[in-house]
Amino acid sequence: MILTTNTTIAIQCSQCGELEFHALSLFAFSRQGRKNLHCGCGHHLMSVSSRNRRQFNVTYACAYCGETHYLKLTHCAIWGKEALPLACPDVGASVGYIGPKQKVTHACHEREKSIGDLAMELGYEEEFENPEVMLWVLDHLHRLTRQGDLGCACGNHQLTFELLPDRIELYCEYCEAVGVIYADSSDNVRQIEGIDSIYLEENKTWLINSPLRGQHVSRTIEEEKKWR
Repeated sequence: MILTTNTTIAIQCSQCGELEFHALSLFAFSRQGRKNLHCGCGHHLMSVSSRNRRQFNVTYACAYCGETHYLKLTHCAIWGKEALPLACPDVGASVGYIGPKQKVTHACHEREKSIGDLAMELGYEEEFENPEVMLWVLDHLHRLTRQGDLGCACGNHQLTFELLPDRIELYCEYCEAVGVIYADSSDNVRQIEGIDSIYLEENKTWLINSPLRGQHVSRTIEEEKKWR
C-alpha cells in the first residue's frame, strides 16, 4: 500500500485574481496542526487545520462572492486520487482544486478554457457577422465571470448567454433582466473593453455598447418578445 503524503492546492486569489499553486504535505500537521497559505500579493488564501490528521477543517477566501467558505474533509479527500473542487455555493463554480498535481493542473486548464475557444470548437464562429470581434467579446465576458464581475443586481451570477450573428444577449432567468452587447464591428470592442463589471437590472433591457450605451430601456413583456 502506498501512502500519499503530498497534495497540490490551486486557488484563485480573491484579492488580485491570480491562480496560485501550493504544495501541501501531510507532515505539515505533525506539530502545529494548521497550515496557512498566502498569495504572492500577500493576501490570505486558505487555512487547513487538524488535531488528529484524520479530519481537516478547510477555510478559503472566495474570488467570486468575496465570502469565506468552510469545508470539513477527511485525509483521503485531500490526499486522494482525484482533484477535489473548491466551490462557491452562490455562483456554482470552482475557485480552485485540491488533489494530485497532474489532475489539479488539468482541471485548472479546463477551467481557464475561454468561451471563445469553446465557440470555435463547436463551429459557431461561422455563424457570426464578425467572428474576431464576437470571440473577443466572449472572452472579455468570460474574464468578468471569473472575477465575479458579471451578474444581475438581483443576486444571480449565472446569466444565460444567447449568441446571435451580430450580438450577445444576456438573460437573468430570475428577474427577466436583459443585457444586449453588439459584436459586429471593431467599434464594439472599443466600447466594451473599458467596462470592468456588468450587472443587469430587474425588469430592464440594457443596451450595453450600442449608440445608446448605458441607457436602460423599459419594455412590457409583449414589447420585449416582439423586440427579440
